[in-house]
Formats: sequence, C-alpha cells, structure tokens
Amino acid sequence: MNAFDPSNIFGNGIPITVTAAMIERIIKMESSDQDIKVEITPKHIVLSGTTEVKKMMFKKNVAFRITLKPVHVEKRTISFELVEMEPIDRSFINQRIFNRPPFFEFENRMIKMNVGAWNIVRKIPVGTIKSFELVDGALKMKLSL
Repeated sequence: MNAFDPSNIFGNGIPITVTAAMIERIIKMESSDQDIKVEITPKHIVLSGTTEVKKMMFKKNVAFRITLKPVHVEKRTISFELVEMEPIDRSFINQRIFNRPPFFEFENRMIKMNVGAWNIVRKIPVGTIKSFELVDGALKMKLSL
C-alpha cells in the first residue's frame, strides 16, 4: 500500500465547492448590463436581478427571479430544471442569462452547468461528478477518480 496513492487520500472523491459568488461572476462575465444576485439554498439556486431587453428600438431593464432545481448529473455536467420564473416566463430572458458556453447552456427549460469548464475543476483532468449537494451559499460536489 502506497501512502501517496491518490485513492488513499481522496477515497470518497475530490471535494469541490462552487459558491454563489462564483456563479454570479460567470453569468456577469460577458454582460455588464445585467445586475444579478445568486442565492443557493439546500433545495434551489435562485437568481434575481435585472436584465436589459431590447424591443424594436427601445431598451428596458426587466426585473426577474429564477428558481432552479438540480435534477440530473452526467459526467461533469449538472442539469437544472427551471422551476419558476417571475414576473414573466420568457425564453429570450433565460437565453440571455444562461447562454454562456462553455459554462452554461439553456434549452427547453433546462439549464446545463458544465463544471468541467470552471478553473477549479479544470485543474483536475480526470474524474466525473460522483455526488453533489446544495447547501446554504454553495454547491458542494465530489469528483470520482
């Protein structure tokens, strides 16, 4: 038995934590016209804020609140169901917020978060998401080796 064998050290997987602030930074990365706050609770990820919407020649800031629930994990991607959107549920608003390849994809009321694109996970070249949980303020996961 080798004391420096990674499976001895990380037998249950490598722990990774993604905070609400990290998700906020990714969403805001390419769009300075969005004011977004992310809140992570043990059951949901809630995004609230405003985004600029253009209709014909007019621009208007629209307030929104989006509630996401994790539903599926595949390799290094977590899929979230769009549970609720207030005040109006408009696909173009969701596209504007979540169309952030390679980090996020939005299609058919599902948001896919590719954690393999995040620097904190990219440093670990192997492994898939073994388990994850939402806790107050963070998404905690374990990568299997």
